[in-house]
Amino acid sequence: MTVYLLLLGLMVACFVFLVLVVKLPASLSLIITAVVVALVAGAGFPLDKFVEGMFGYLDTCLVLITAMVFIKVIEANGMLAELTRAVISAFGRSPLILLMALTLIIMFPGMITGSCTASVLGTGALVAPILMQMGMPLAVAGAIVTSASVYGMIAPPVNISVMIMGGGIDLPYVGFDGILALMTFPLAILTSIFIGYRYIERKKLSLVVEENRKTTRAASWTVFIPLLVVIVLMVGPKAFPRWFPDLMLPLTFLIGTLLGLVTGRKFKILKVVRQGVSDILPVVGILFSVGTLIEVMTLTGMRGGIVVGALSLPASLMLLGIAVILPLFGGISVFGAASVLGVPFALALLGKNQIVVLSALSLIGAMGSYMPPVALTPVVTAGILGIPKYGTINRHCVVPAVAAVAVGILMIVFANPIAKFLGA
Repeated sequence: MTVYLLLLGLMVACFVFLVLVVKLPASLSLIITAVVVALVAGAGFPLDKFVEGMFGYLDTCLVLITAMVFIKVIEANGMLAELTRAVISAFGRSPLILLMALTLIIMFPGMITGSCTASVLGTGALVAPILMQMGMPLAVAGAIVTSASVYGMIAPPVNISVMIMGGGIDLPYVGFDGILALMTFPLAILTSIFIGYRYIERKKLSLVVEENRKTTRAASWTVFIPLLVVIVLMVGPKAFPRWFPDLMLPLTFLIGTLLGLVTGRKFKILKVVRQGVSDILPVVGILFSVGTLIEVMTLTGMRGGIVVGALSLPASLMLLGIAVILPLFGGISVFGAASVLGVPFALALLGKNQIVVLSALSLIGAMGSYMPPVALTPVVTAGILGIPKYGTINRHCVVPAVAAVAVGILMIVFANPIAKFLGA
């Protein structure tokens, strides 16, 4: 057991050193860490295991690439801007309902791609000026964009952290939509209300609504056809499994992309596709490297050793470790935390319903998005809004993040009753 703990310590130290000191990308750092662990453990340079691990998440990577291209296409053809305009027109009379609707709009790209940066750079950039026009300070608007983007990253239908942990324990990504929706949507909405509702000024909101009505529509209702088709193709197989064929997510997003080319505004398709692939490549790289690291952990026996050690701990200490260590490691890489720590924690909790457990672990790990040294989501948000220090954003997110971790721990404790109640 001591050997496995030393290997785990070496793995974490090597990864942290490469990311923070050498300043290498997280994906390359994970690959080098996997090589170092294999060499130190006496496994040599198992090239076949490295390749097998890299392709372990090939299906997920195809989903991410096609989803991001779809998001970029519906952004370029004007659908996202038109959706925002329609929401303001429909709910502008109620500050509370409008804030809830704008939160869901910010979450949308992250829900489709599993990437918080997609939400920040996509709908977040569109909604932030509207929030400020409603009376919110710059940092408060940034905090709402940041928190909604984090929840979008773990909301259904695509939750990469759950996919990583599920791949590590051989659990297919099936049956998670319900629990993820019940977990993320209420928390995201309550967080936005907690952070920003008190700043909304009705007079300024009225001006926003009036200005929105004067804005010329970018396109007719047909601009929404790609999104509607994608929703039907995603929901149909689950609602009517006997009669509705499941085209799978990559083909679904590809169909939506092709429809986006013939609806809305015209744009340069090659430029948009190139931008979409470029934006999602860092996430794809992390998935490839995470697969390699998991394969090495399995080869060296580290995963099994960690699980045995975790099972020997009192339940209270394990829960405390999950609540503290998982978000801290998520400050370097949320997906890295899901791989290095989430998989062993999931294996140690095999006695509980794994759908609920993995969903809860993804929620707890996602709170690492706010944590330094990387703090990816608030850093990106601060960059697009021109906020000098991302800490002014994080200040508004601390209490909701702590509450989310507490919710995640409660979900783990009561995983089986929750699963029974939901029929999972």
